[in-house]
Amino acid sequence: MIYIAKPNAKEKYFIALLEKSRKLILAFLGNKQNISPTYFETIVFEQMREAAKGTTFEGTVKQTGTHAFPDIIANKYFGVEVKMTANDHWTSTGNSVLESSRIEDVEKIYILFGKFGGELDIRYRLYQECLPEVSVTHSPRYRINMDLPLGKSIFDKIGVDYDTLRKNANTIQIIKEYYRSQLKEGEELWWIDQDGDDKGVSPIIKPFRSLSDKEKENFVVEAMILFPEMFGNSNTKFERAAAYLIAEYNAVSANLRDLFTAGGQIKLKIKGKSVLFPQLAYRLHSKAKAIEKKIKEMDTKTLAYYWRSDKLEKDRLKQWKKLLNAKFALIKPGVKASGIFDAGLL
Repeated sequence: MIYIAKPNAKEKYFIALLEKSRKLILAFLGNKQNISPTYFETIVFEQMREAAKGTTFEGTVKQTGTHAFPDIIANKYFGVEVKMTANDHWTSTGNSVLESSRIEDVEKIYILFGKFGGELDIRYRLYQECLPEVSVTHSPRYRINMDLPLGKSIFDKIGVDYDTLRKNANTIQIIKEYYRSQLKEGEELWWIDQDGDDKGVSPIIKPFRSLSDKEKENFVVEAMILFPEMFGNSNTKFERAAAYLIAEYNAVSANLRDLFTAGGQIKLKIKGKSVLFPQLAYRLHSKAKAIEKKIKEMDTKTLAYYWRSDKLEKDRLKQWKKLLNAKFALIKPGVKASGIFDAGLL
């Protein structure tokens, strides 16, 4: 099945070129198996050049190079990005959402996709019509689905067209805001750095116990600041903290909850009275000075991002206390979470 939505006159000729190329490629491949992606791209290029003979595209079909996007151009206006899979499906990982290696002047790009699993077949389709989601390898990349129904692309979901998004200076930010709007309770975007998209991410995930003592302490303090829901009673109250641990420290913990809750109840002196509290309240009390110091140092964007707030108040400590009190479920008569925190500062 080939999807083409209302092409203009010039584009019709290019679609005809793609259709002729598809037939030539299939004829050339026959029953060939074990084709590498590089060889497949070469086959596509050579057959497109052949198909272009006697048309307005003759002599204009060029390969662009190993890391350029798209792989093949024609008339310096149309492009073809070549993809393939050895499996029996029509999905693949696509290109970077930033398109930093995109060839200038190329305005219309098509995917030409070879499926070598099951019955050999080839499809082509307008690039932006078959991108349902963004996924992550070493950087955010589009997913490709040649079976995607019209109107179901990532651009339809976000509510912005492909060309507008790719030319925007804040492409990642727009995508991030969309995915954040879809988050369920306890979920977080571990794969997109909120401070900048040039931050390096290690491919190695390590256990929490291998972090230095300073890193462990920083994480605990940062988590109590950024995720006040951990002081509530939700079953998912530690899940965003777990995602943060992966994103910022490249670490995982099988017993993350225990970092904050392990141990029995302990007496705290609040407003002159000794009151029994669980360990989580004790952690808030004992880390109060570290929290006060850290919250003043943390980046404004980071706080606003994880607090899911459009605006950060001038007194960020006061704003955090409000969030803390709103989430606090370890309630004792006449005691607020902020009161436990303030007592720890004495």
